[in-house]
Amino acid sequence: MARGQERFRRLARSVWRVQEDERRRFARDLHDGLGQNITAILHQLEPLAASTRMNSVDSQRIERAIDLCTRALHDTRMLAHMLRPKILDDLGLCAALNWLCRSVSEGSGFAVEVDCIEDLVAANDDLATLLFRVVQEALNNIAKHAGASQALVKLSVRDGQLHLLVADDGGGCDPGVAMAADGLGSGSGLGSMRERLALFGGHLALISSPGDGTQLRAVLPLRGNPEDG
Repeated sequence: MARGQERFRRLARSVWRVQEDERRRFARDLHDGLGQNITAILHQLEPLAASTRMNSVDSQRIERAIDLCTRALHDTRMLAHMLRPKILDDLGLCAALNWLCRSVSEGSGFAVEVDCIEDLVAANDDLATLLFRVVQEALNNIAKHAGASQALVKLSVRDGQLHLLVADDGGGCDPGVAMAADGLGSGSGLGSMRERLALFGGHLALISSPGDGTQLRAVLPLRGNPEDG
């Protein structure tokens, strides 16, 4: 039984890695393909906007087209970053978490503090990606449901284990109800977070009560990737 469960986890980890590789490829294609094409269109439109030979109606149309292209370029870049931020591969987990928290704070209106002094999983791409995805989903939940004014993302090591805390000062919830609602398709992602952490020997806890904020705590063994050969 135990051997069969480990084979299943090994297969699930392989599927998860393939999904992340696809995210990385799609993000690169968005940035280098669609993003570059929109930039080229902007370069064609901008000289027209500066032309003095164009009537006012056509000039306004060009300005609107430039505005639409600028917004499309911004959205394309943001989508590429959210699919797989290049900073995660280039500079590591802590830099990526700082970028993510800053982006969420600017877009959602609540302050996010990051406590991640050094990159604790620099040599382990799986754990870095997993922790980034958990924080990404947790912050998305805070933005959609919590009504918070402040949040904290803290990553630390104790007794050979990685400890992740994502806390907010929002309206809180009943953890049992939240987990049950996720199982019914509420979209909070708690179940998928728990399943992915379990693939790497980790676990997830949700600590909250109505009106008292929420703490999401994840613990993972700080070790190399499980043997998947």
